[in-house]
Amino acid sequence: MNEIIPVNTNNTIVVPQKNKVPSFRATALTGNNDIDSFIKEREKQQKSAKRKEYIYYGFLGTLAATAIGSLYFMAKQGKGMGKTTNELKEIWSDLTKSAKIDDLALPESLRNFMSKFKNSVNNPEVLKNRGGKPTKSVLLYGPPGTGKTTFAKALAKEFPDSKFASLDVTSLGSEFQSVSERNLNKAVDMICKEADSNPTKKFFVFIDEIDSVMMVDNSLNAKQSNDMLNEFKKCFTEKLGKRDNIITIGATNLPIDIEKGVVIGGKKLDRPMLDRFSEKVLVDLPTKDQIINTVKYHYKNSSMVSDKIKSGSEELNKIAEFLSRPEHNTSFRTLDSIYDATAASISGTEKYVEIADILKTIKGKQHEMNFTDADFAKLLSDLKMTI
Repeated sequence: MNEIIPVNTNNTIVVPQKNKVPSFRATALTGNNDIDSFIKEREKQQKSAKRKEYIYYGFLGTLAATAIGSLYFMAKQGKGMGKTTNELKEIWSDLTKSAKIDDLALPESLRNFMSKFKNSVNNPEVLKNRGGKPTKSVLLYGPPGTGKTTFAKALAKEFPDSKFASLDVTSLGSEFQSVSERNLNKAVDMICKEADSNPTKKFFVFIDEIDSVMMVDNSLNAKQSNDMLNEFKKCFTEKLGKRDNIITIGATNLPIDIEKGVVIGGKKLDRPMLDRFSEKVLVDLPTKDQIINTVKYHYKNSSMVSDKIKSGSEELNKIAEFLSRPEHNTSFRTLDSIYDATAASISGTEKYVEIADILKTIKGKQHEMNFTDADFAKLLSDLKMTI
């Protein structure tokens, strides 16, 4: 049955208050208009209002859900939320497990630097009276696998009761610029607080892959990386650099031309940042003598290794000479892989590691170490061996 719509004396339809739609005015109809038309018009307006409500609140709901989801994802991934105090505590290393300087097969250049460095750090007043100041920062550069981290820890171990913090600037980064800077400051502040609480201790801050915050970025999206570089400069100079008991050691695998301040290959380092390091030290691929000493030291406590490998035999000398050629790129990491692969390649439980076993492993790394069949044949001929 149709709803009865009252009409007043001037033929204007009176819409009952209970059916009135807020913010929508009922259309005035004359007595000649069809009542059904009015009802349809009113229903149309109501539906339109509802539709707009749904769209509006639906948009707000989607926006809220997206925001909550993003925050959850960032929390799970560790991005955009900053690192927690517990995570940052992991930057400290246990030096008791690290090698000593005397255990390392160092070239003469690194031994000379180590001696000069210790004298500088241990005698600040003497240096001051001579018009100098202690070494506060060192940049180690050279090919990967040459032992820069090992050397830095051994250097720190030369000082009694010292502490060693590894600050990986790449892991402190974030897609959010402010978060990267906050993470960096949080880590540096933690180190500085510890150093201030223990003024008699030496604190070594090791920064691996430091080139990630030293590279000049001239791209269109350079703002974030350049802002991070500027923030790092401030931390390096105004926080780490102003504490007498903090020594900063940076490390990079990039081939740097120290005099020009550029990476070989065209990329440029920030020269002011590079100049902040008081010492730049090349940690290069091992020499023949370093390889011999490293092999002897590695195997000295191995009971199932031939004496020809554990001693400075003529065979070991010839193999070390072969490995030390620059074109073979033999690093300490390469030597570690040779030890492991050789041990695993021998069947049974009684057989010793012999020179021939090491040669077979080296042959298996031919592509990696960049030598020809003729090169290897010459080595076997010099050794008067076949495998």
